[in-house]
Formats: sequence, C-alpha cells, structure tokens
Amino acid sequence: MGMQRTLFAVIAAVAVLAIGGVFLLGKKGGASSAGTGGDVAIENPDPLMKAHLVFGSVTAPVTVVEFGNYRCPHCRDHALKVLPRLFSEYVEKGRVRYVFRALPFSGQDDVFQASVAAECVYDQAKDRFLDYHTLLFRAVRDWAGLTGDQLDRKLIDYARQLSLDSEKLGACLKDPKVRERVRFDRDLATALGVDGTPTFFVNGQKEVGFMPFERWRALLK
Repeated sequence: MGMQRTLFAVIAAVAVLAIGGVFLLGKKGGASSAGTGGDVAIENPDPLMKAHLVFGSVTAPVTVVEFGNYRCPHCRDHALKVLPRLFSEYVEKGRVRYVFRALPFSGQDDVFQASVAAECVYDQAKDRFLDYHTLLFRAVRDWAGLTGDQLDRKLIDYARQLSLDSEKLGACLKDPKVRERVRFDRDLATALGVDGTPTFFVNGQKEVGFMPFERWRALLK
C-alpha cells in the first residue's frame, strides 16, 4: 500500500495526461520545473524567438518548430517513427527548416536536465544531436526519475556511447547560459499557449499531438 501511495503522489506531482496523441499539462501544473526558476513573461512571442537547435536551410520554404518533452510517449513516437523521414525527405533536401524546443513540465527536473544535455550535444557536435535525441527517448526508462549526480552520470554515459567528449558535456550540464536556453524555451511555450507535447508550429500554424507521416506530407506540400 505504501508503494502505491508513493506512486500516486509522483503521478499527481507530474500532473500530465496522455490523451489522443498529446501529453497534456495538468490544470494544477505549470510549465516550470522545480529549481530552475519561475515563468518569465515574454512580450510578442514567436515560435522562432532565440531558436538554437536549428537544422536545415535558412531559405527553406517551410519552417517547423517542435516543442517536445523527453518523457512524452507521443514525442517518442514522433522521434522514432516520423522524424527520420522528415529529415531525409524534407530537411536534408532543403525543403524544411526544423527547430527543436524543450518543454519540461512541472516537477520534471530530470527532463529539464536531459534537455540541457541535448543542448550541450548540439554545441559539441551538431551532427550527433539526432543520435543523442533518439537515445534519450530509447533509454527513458533508465534515466527518468533520477536526480543529481546519478542522472548526470547517465546523460554523460550516453554521450560517451556516441564517442562525444564526456568531460566537456559534464561541464556543460552546469553551464548557466545553456540552462537558460531551456528555461527560455519553457517560458516561450507558456507565452504561446502550449500546454501539451508534442506541439508543432508549421510556418506559424499550430498543430497539436502526434501526426503520422502521411499527415506531415499533406502539411508540407
């Protein structure tokens, strides 16, 4: 019974619901993460403001901005089932510019830190970002719920598996400038009215929830 009560408390604290292909923020939750600062109001928000994790040609006719969460099962489905085709058929051919943005939910310090790690990998080796991004989703059961040094060791080990500089990534995890990028993405999501993941902006048009590749093909005509 004690374990059941603990599990219920954890679920209530995270306060997210998986409904219809979208991981929803609970009504009592906020888009902030404990220990990472409060929400900051952003005037005239735009999905591309201060975009950092950017792939594809700046002259591409379509820009896609994704707000995702590394513990969101629908984001995982997008990353594993759809994203490889989007990159090979659209991004790499100059037809789409793709932007990743992080949205850790309230109480998800592990997701916040995983998002920081992804930023660090992009800074160190942009061409390995997608590999690390995918690995975070595939290994979520191993790192989700971890904290502190135990979590950092996992995130650093994933970088080592991809032959990245693990010492450099370890230092980057504590870099306040990198952590601020994740805070900004989270606050921008709030300003844009994003309350679930994945949420996409396709040339500014908001699309919510997992979409099969056929739906993407129709959107990207």
